[in-house]
Amino acid sequence: MRFAYWSRELAGWALIAAGLWQFWNTYMLLTNRRIFEAGPSAFIAFVVFRGGLHLLKVAVAAQAARSMPDSAQPPTRKASRMATKSVAPTPAKAVLPGPKSRAASANGAAD
Repeated sequence: MRFAYWSRELAGWALIAAGLWQFWNTYMLLTNRRIFEAGPSAFIAFVVFRGGLHLLKVAVAAQAARSMPDSAQPPTRKASRMATKSVAPTPAKAVLPGPKSRAASANGAAD
């Protein structure tokens, strides 16, 4: 597994060097007033350089993860869920307005 780390590290530095070399070529094109050729060259240099930076970040993260002890990782636990409102139909007695008994409706009393 050490080879994977070092191969990412070396590839990252190689891409950074290639990106810087391409930036130098872009500068030379601009000094020779070749503006239309410099645009794509600058874009290529930017992409290659950023790819090298990304590989270096991945290599450092892999090294840090490998050196971390297993006990430092928190134990996994069940995800807690918040209580939600019920979406079930509401009971009819909670919805229907009116008197509670026939006797109250006969007397004309309202709730």
